[in-house]
Amino acid sequence: MSDRYIITIDGPAGSGKTTAARGLARRLGVKYFSSGALYRAIAWLGMRHGIDLDDTDTVLERLRSSRIALVEADGRERVCVDGEDVTDALSRNTISLEVHRVADPPAIRAEVGRLAHELNAGRSFVTEGRDQGTEVFPEATVKFYLDARPEVRAERRRRELESRGERVPAAKLLDEILERDRRDRERKVGALRMADDAVRVDNSDLDCDETVERLYDICTSRLEPT
Repeated sequence: MSDRYIITIDGPAGSGKTTAARGLARRLGVKYFSSGALYRAIAWLGMRHGIDLDDTDTVLERLRSSRIALVEADGRERVCVDGEDVTDALSRNTISLEVHRVADPPAIRAEVGRLAHELNAGRSFVTEGRDQGTEVFPEATVKFYLDARPEVRAERRRRELESRGERVPAAKLLDEILERDRRDRERKVGALRMADDAVRVDNSDLDCDETVERLYDICTSRLEPT
């Protein structure tokens, strides 16, 4: 198998990218990295300090004076901002609804891209997001585009939120999913699209383990030296 490699998993919200990427990273024995967690951390940072998230200059100023770190704890990579573990807070629906405001500006996306390369220098890893294989890591060894039917994605999101005590009607979540799909595909920078060399996997009818197994089989066949 290659000495160092990068695997990207892009796809729409609710397609199971995070679960699949974590599972695949465990199977391969490498690190998992979430670019989405960086954007969520930036949104959290701005909201914590009362910053208008549409004020890109002020958001960037705060970001550059802060320290975002990935810390291994209890077998899981945690996100810390200025020494505070904010991992659990980043999954709240309030963050999900606001994160697009810091994910759109090109200047913030450029800074996140720089951070992504800095945090992952010299290591093999699996990363997931919206444009990891197309914009952030176009040099990736293996690229996936993970997808699922909108209704399936909305139900997954409902169950995820309910497990944390947040109850949101499935119909509302479906509307949010469809609106986010539209926004993500129409973005001027970092739009959601499948890389030309990506493998598309529809996991609408696959569970988590089956999804990971399919991705793992593809990875091992492509990473083996010829």
